[in-house]
Amino acid sequence: MKSTAAKTASAQGSSPESSSPTSARLLKGRPPDPPTDGGEAPLGEATHPDLVAKAEEAVRPVAVQNGRLLATYLGLHLDRDKDKKKLAHLDFSFPLEEAHNSYLPRKVKEAWNWLSESGNKLVQVQGIDAITLDVFTTPTRAQRLIHVAGAEFIKAIISVVEEVGKGKATMVTRFAFRLRVERNDEVIHFAAWNDGEEFWITMPATQGDLE
Repeated sequence: MKSTAAKTASAQGSSPESSSPTSARLLKGRPPDPPTDGGEAPLGEATHPDLVAKAEEAVRPVAVQNGRLLATYLGLHLDRDKDKKKLAHLDFSFPLEEAHNSYLPRKVKEAWNWLSESGNKLVQVQGIDAITLDVFTTPTRAQRLIHVAGAEFIKAIISVVEEVGKGKATMVTRFAFRLRVERNDEVIHFAAWNDGEEFWITMPATQGDLE
């Protein structure tokens, strides 16, 4: 009797059903389980290469939020006026969209409309009123990185350019401009270390023109 029971237990312990995949794993079309050596997928979540977002397909933030415009800060140039007063030039750029209409200087909007209707590819805008420039890290954070009253446009260009994104080329209307501001520690700290980064800006007209 003991010999028969031992044989039965041995047979049950070596049954193929105890080591074979469950019926769920045998479903047709089910992707193979992820390997467990070097990191397991989160419980209940399937990891599949087709479901992983690619960097170039990341959604770009809405161009205008909370009255602030998303712009790329391009770089810094140093200058002095005729009285040797130290100044700084700050370069910015952003693609124009319909949402920008209420937040652009009047002459910039006029030039943009002309460019759209004329079929030309580039227009240089002159005589833009001085602005008050505020730069923020987010569209909602109250703290400003810099605040400059009386920033002057010394160069402003609207151009239609071809840009490549998500594997295809598209035509984009881009506004690129250079502002002349008084040089101070706050401005230089921002300008020297943040080129190539995106920020949220406001630029209403101001009466505080630089002399």
